[in-house]
Amino acid sequence: MHQGAVYPMRSNMVGNDEVRRPRPERNHESTLGARLRKRRKELGWTQTELAEKVKTSQAVIQKIENGKSLRPRILEELAIAMQVKPAWLMFGVEEAGELTDDAIELARAWARLKEPHRTAMREAIVRIGVGD
Repeated sequence: MHQGAVYPMRSNMVGNDEVRRPRPERNHESTLGARLRKRRKELGWTQTELAEKVKTSQAVIQKIENGKSLRPRILEELAIAMQVKPAWLMFGVEEAGELTDDAIELARAWARLKEPHRTAMREAIVRIGVGD
């Protein structure tokens, strides 16, 4: 979505009148690709500029940002170029030590999940967690 854009609207028909309401905003920093894109844009870089800094192609950066490459070989180089920690890019935490081995294993498995399995698992985890 471009700068200054209005959020997409969903519509429902109520009688003959159409009622428009905004779509709920999603957490856009929940994936490696989303964090990479956010940081790249904060730095004011294009995908091509970032690719040049880490000696790869724009297509590789695009694949990472679009979730097609979940464990990029150039993670360390990306983190250095973007002045962030690799743990933040990969898992959204400042230090890998903040995560247990189980949490890291689950995060890696989570990254491989596709919809609708991801939503089903999220709902199950929330439901179980509330029951404690």
